Amino acid sequence: MAEGEYREFGLKLYYREERLAGVVVDALRGPQVFAEGVALVGQVPSVLEQWMLDRAEVRKPYTELSYMDAGVPGSSSLGVVLDVQRAGDHLLTRPVFVPREVLDDLTHFLPREAWSRC
Repeated sequence: MAEGEYREFGLKLYYREERLAGVVVDALRGPQVFAEGVALVGQVPSVLEQWMLDRAEVRKPYTELSYMDAGVPGSSSLGVVLDVQRAGDHLLTRPVFVPREVLDDLTHFLPREAWSRC
């Protein structure tokens, strides 16, 4: 797996076989990303988790929402995991975008350093 870091933009990109495999957005320096009008970067994790739960209620049961270790939620339809990043005494959302088909095996798809350690 190859990677590229763009610190000035707050982005880290991961590649597999010369194809983009994942994008990690820094909670403090990254660009804001919106899904259905909702900001995903640098937000309160519990607020975005509730938004994801609400979205999942109107979709086919057991297909939309999944959880990684430590209760980090992921959305199948958005192809995003809402990882967290420490900012002083607070945790903020740090989205990790991946192909939807790998959401059930993320810890093996991206390298360990792709995931935050708070």
